[in-house]
Amino acid sequence: MDRFIVLFDASPINEPTPWMKQAATQANLHLVLQDDIARAISQDPKARETLPYLNVTGADARMAPFYQAALDKLTQGKPRIALHSSTWTLYGVKPDALIYSWDQMQNERAKAHKMGMSDQNYDYFVEEAKKKVRVFFQGVPAERMLEVTGTDAQKVASAVAFIKSKQR
Repeated sequence: MDRFIVLFDASPINEPTPWMKQAATQANLHLVLQDDIARAISQDPKARETLPYLNVTGADARMAPFYQAALDKLTQGKPRIALHSSTWTLYGVKPDALIYSWDQMQNERAKAHKMGMSDQNYDYFVEEAKKKVRVFFQGVPAERMLEVTGTDAQKVASAVAFIKSKQR
């Protein structure tokens, strides 16, 4: 099945944010939650047999067949889907749009201050984190990517307009 796929990313958040959920709804996308993917993978006998021997934490391309199978299972009959996390590119997803925000990293600054981190050290941390996330952007054409900032309402409006501009 030919699918229209949108990836959202707001690292370091590990689940869709409210603005992502609103944008997906307004753009008529079926949002697939990572918890549902994990549950589907855990029910796959071959995955249960193979994954413990990969000896990895985090995203690993060797897990792609299991992620793809779970995605296919969860999106049967749904041609327009949204996924959270740019790591999906590692699993073979070729998004029609990738929408991301670094705002959450800046929002974490106050927590870093409470732990004694200086602005200079936090800025360095943020830049290093962005580099790690951008690795997953490789292979996605620049015209398919959008960085959103501002209020949740502004992010939703920008994301929905961008998604509509990419529809086939």
